[in-house]
Amino acid sequence: MIRVLHGQDEFSIGEELSRLGEMVGPAEVRDSNTTVFEGDNLKLAEVIGTAAAGPFLADRRLVIVRGMLSRLDQRDRSVGEEWRNLSKRLSEVPATTELVFVESVRLRRGGVGLRAVGTDADAREFPALRGRAVESWIGNRFVQEGASADGGAVSRLAWLVGGNLRLLDQEIRKLALYVDGRTVTREDVDEMVTEARDANIFAAVDAVLERRPAVAMRLLYSLLEGGSSVSNVLGLMARQVRIALLAGHLSSKSVEREEIGRRIGVSNRFALDKTIRQAGHFSRDYLADTHRRLLSADLAIKSGELDDRLALEILVGRLSAG
Repeated sequence: MIRVLHGQDEFSIGEELSRLGEMVGPAEVRDSNTTVFEGDNLKLAEVIGTAAAGPFLADRRLVIVRGMLSRLDQRDRSVGEEWRNLSKRLSEVPATTELVFVESVRLRRGGVGLRAVGTDADAREFPALRGRAVESWIGNRFVQEGASADGGAVSRLAWLVGGNLRLLDQEIRKLALYVDGRTVTREDVDEMVTEARDANIFAAVDAVLERRPAVAMRLLYSLLEGGSSVSNVLGLMARQVRIALLAGHLSSKSVEREEIGRRIGVSNRFALDKTIRQAGHFSRDYLADTHRRLLSADLAIKSGELDDRLALEILVGRLSAG
């Protein structure tokens, strides 16, 4: 079957891929019947040839192609002309193969990417969850873990972590083990979810850099409600922007990912991935200017020039204005 999984909810896409992987057959035969294609120089003939092969000692074969349909959507000139005729080649894929196109962005309805796979493909969008949808997901996830959480715990967890489903899943598993059968409360969340504040720092920095002041202030005030001072929050943000600058510089020198983590002092995989992503999304000059403004705001607070919360609001407003 031809499938398309697209959208910003990478966690749910990953779970769907795991489900499809289980359809291949027993664990011992999955690796030999699963192939992943990604990169800039994918050859359609190689993808179709792999997909056309029968499964080896298994029920099905799983072939995953990452990032190609969005490149077609963007009319990327580096994509080989053969890919423009993708729909004509898909008839060669047997029913025993799951050919899955995966995109971490939303594909345009009626765009080149979705048209290329044809109307018979099973296309599913996985949008990033927001607001009440996040709280609903949290409640359901606790049930899946054989646990329960009261409304205060669900709201607090959603407020602290936001829509980062991967981090939410980790924290829910941890909380379910911690309470050992009783209902999770808001106090349990505040006690156990220490990494959520780091996640909020990443999200707040993203919101500031992307000039989304309302989101940035909500995240920053949640950190303040959790007991952090304005100076501490600004210091954490300045540190994050600084290491993003360093990560961007090292990436431009073709330094390996693990070595980048070692040099900037970040060993946590989640934190390193987020830092490298930030470094790639924003220019060096923009990050440097943001870093200077963060330090200036912190200095204004410490010198008594401005009230701390007023300084924070002014800073976010100015950064959002460019």
